Amino acid sequence: MDFVGFFVYIAPKKEIDKEVNGFRGILMRVFLQRLHKYKHYQLVFFIIALFFSAAIVLQGFSIVKIVDTVFIQKSAFPETFPYFVLLGFAMLLRLLAQYFFNHFGNHFAAYAKNTIRDMLLTKWRLDSFEMMKRDQTGHKISLYVDTVDELDGYFREYIPQKMKSQVAPIILLICILFANPKSALILLITAPFIPLSYIIIGLQTKQKSEQQLEAMNRFSGKFLDLLHGLQTLKLFSQTEKQRGVLQVYNYQFLNTTMTVLKVAFASTLFIELITTLGVGLIALEIGFQMIIFQTLSFASAFFVLTLTPEFYNSLKDLGAAFHTGKGSMAAMKLIEQELEEKSVPVIWGPQILSDASAPSLALLDATYRYENGTTIGPLSIEIPANKTVAFIGPTGHGKTTALHMLASTVALDQGSISINELERKLINEQSWYDTMCFISQHSFVFAGTVRENLVMGKSFNDEEIVSSLYQAQLTDWLGSLPNGLDTKIGEGGIGLSGGEKQRIAIARALVQKPSLVFFDEPTAGLDVLTEQMITKAMKRLAMAATIIVVTHRFETLKNADFIYCFKNGKIRASGTHETMQEDSFYQAMKNGGALNA
Repeated sequence: MDFVGFFVYIAPKKEIDKEVNGFRGILMRVFLQRLHKYKHYQLVFFIIALFFSAAIVLQGFSIVKIVDTVFIQKSAFPETFPYFVLLGFAMLLRLLAQYFFNHFGNHFAAYAKNTIRDMLLTKWRLDSFEMMKRDQTGHKISLYVDTVDELDGYFREYIPQKMKSQVAPIILLICILFANPKSALILLITAPFIPLSYIIIGLQTKQKSEQQLEAMNRFSGKFLDLLHGLQTLKLFSQTEKQRGVLQVYNYQFLNTTMTVLKVAFASTLFIELITTLGVGLIALEIGFQMIIFQTLSFASAFFVLTLTPEFYNSLKDLGAAFHTGKGSMAAMKLIEQELEEKSVPVIWGPQILSDASAPSLALLDATYRYENGTTIGPLSIEIPANKTVAFIGPTGHGKTTALHMLASTVALDQGSISINELERKLINEQSWYDTMCFISQHSFVFAGTVRENLVMGKSFNDEEIVSSLYQAQLTDWLGSLPNGLDTKIGEGGIGLSGGEKQRIAIARALVQKPSLVFFDEPTAGLDVLTEQMITKAMKRLAMAATIIVVTHRFETLKNADFIYCFKNGKIRASGTHETMQEDSFYQAMKNGGALNA
């Protein structure tokens, strides 16, 4: 049984088993896919711990021999030179061992954090579009950056220190046992109180650490959301009110942090007291044997007194690392909750789509159900190849959801979707996204150059890029930029109007030459001139692609070959412009009337 196992055994069984085994279980799940690397690091730490323990023993032995040779045996000073050399070697070995503990601990922490971040990114990539919209952006950023960083102490400090505290005390105890068995017995009796105290304190601070981390995530998420909506808050005179809300979050984080720090300081004082008493008992026992009973030599006594503080320090360092680990446990709990959150990924297959021609799409009795119970469908929709199909209807009645169902950004609860008469689950995911383009009413412009925002990581020459900007009627805008295609836009760059963002999104689609384009109200909130420009660009895209567009504007609707009208999550009417003349909603759009007709 190792030392950690021994301390767990003598602690309150039910609570300790729950905490420690739960913590270890989480870690094993984290490393399930790459368990061989975890074992590799464990072996490295074990070897370093052996060298570290040997260095402590050699250091103690050298000091004892130097003092004994000079002061007890009254030998000449030159006779101590070999022991000084041994002492220097021991100190160098100890420094090197500590360096390699830190070095590989940092490597281990970086590996672990990268692995967990990969797991989070993989999980979020598989999440449906609706799930991605549901969570705060600030929460995800805080979880990905700050919360994962909170695990650093566990992997960088606790895991290496645990190995050190398993190996070093055993070796030191064996050495003390040969020098003075009674001192070894005192160490065996007193030593468990150090980690036991930390475990009990850890149980008390677990909830406080979780509260601290949750307060930090709430504060970070709220701050980022307020930052994004700062202009809107100013317009509605809500800045002072939200300042007060943010201050409340700040005080909550401050108070929980101070509570954790108070417990940490108090526990450190308590452990120092136990260590001091333990060393004092050993010194008292040795004093009795040397002075009263005269059964112990000076060299043996001094050797025991030299190793005893090192013995307690190794356990005390484990306790400190355990306290750090308990703080990391709260972070791991949040990450585990995120990873285990129910997610229904879109199912893909191996079939590669040809991007040479525009595809046809079809929904058959397709249904999507939101968490609040709202159901869209069942829908049966046919999208012919190289045609423009429009979705119309009152706001909030399922048009955008149907668009996402066709775009395969959400997983269907019932029904099926086919692409070129092949079920979607047979289609390769990457080939699907290489074929299509999705343009929403709030197109995102990344912080980067104009070129980077258009090519999106692919390779296009400047002639193709400029041609796409010309077709999106952005040539004059490009000419006004100080560095042309290399001008930085987006966050940290030149600000863009809503119309410019939409035209950049269309230029992005034009240069990529997709064979399938989804538009989600691309002209919403734009002026008439910009709307006409975007409509012309959409016509150019429609020449070589299948177009599906959600719209409330008749100017956009005029170019549709076929129309579906939605109401209450279902299709209430469909047809061409000729057959839709009697539909009240179509007529309302045509006459510029109320769109909720």
